[in-house]
Amino acid sequence: MTRISDLNVAGAQAAEIKESLKQDLEAQQKEREKQEAARVEQVKLRDQLNSDLSQLKTLQAQQEASLDQLQSKIDETRAELVRLNYQSAQLAQAVTQMLQEQQDAIIAAAMQSVWTQLQLWVQSNNVGQIPTSSGHSTKFRFIWPEPQAQISQPFGPSTYWFEPPYGSYPHFHTGIDLVSPFGTPVLAADDGVVALVGSSSSGYGNYVVIAHSGGLNTLYGHLSTSLVKVGQSVTQGTPVGLEGST
Repeated sequence: MTRISDLNVAGAQAAEIKESLKQDLEAQQKEREKQEAARVEQVKLRDQLNSDLSQLKTLQAQQEASLDQLQSKIDETRAELVRLNYQSAQLAQAVTQMLQEQQDAIIAAAMQSVWTQLQLWVQSNNVGQIPTSSGHSTKFRFIWPEPQAQISQPFGPSTYWFEPPYGSYPHFHTGIDLVSPFGTPVLAADDGVVALVGSSSSGYGNYVVIAHSGGLNTLYGHLSTSLVKVGQSVTQGTPVGLEGST
């Protein structure tokens, strides 16, 4: 009787072990399937990102090529204007107007090129939520980059011919111009990561772009020089460049 009882116990234990092993194998199989699905999704996301980056790079190359072609046309037109030597006031006015329109296009293309580069950077870098620095303003998310500066040109419609068109406005200023003594430090308006540091003969001149939490970005243009590098973390109030007129 004892032997039969022992066999029954052993059989029950074997059944339990078998069931436990079965459950473990099923759990492992589900985990493998989950990991494989995640891997496939990551591959899809990577391929999509590479495709998007390739398209943006192609667009940027096209913009830069168009910019070079446009500058060449402007140079040719200026040479023609000199040759004509203002023989006809009406013709000279027409040529001057054409030069202005071409210059507008160059400035707009140069500015757009910067934002295209920023798109490329954002696609490849996840800024995420940036912790608020200890010295951050408790009143304002963003501070003035030059607290003592005067506003020389506000955001909005402009009468300056070199400002590019926007919407129904022939000339529109998409930023705020501040005036301070040459070499005055330009401060980061908020905590963030430096996304771009560059220079352009048209548009923003020497510039720095900082990426902030929430998908916001700030651009600091016309600097005499920059003081930060791409990928560098900065806190609100960090000098990112010096006042200039580039």
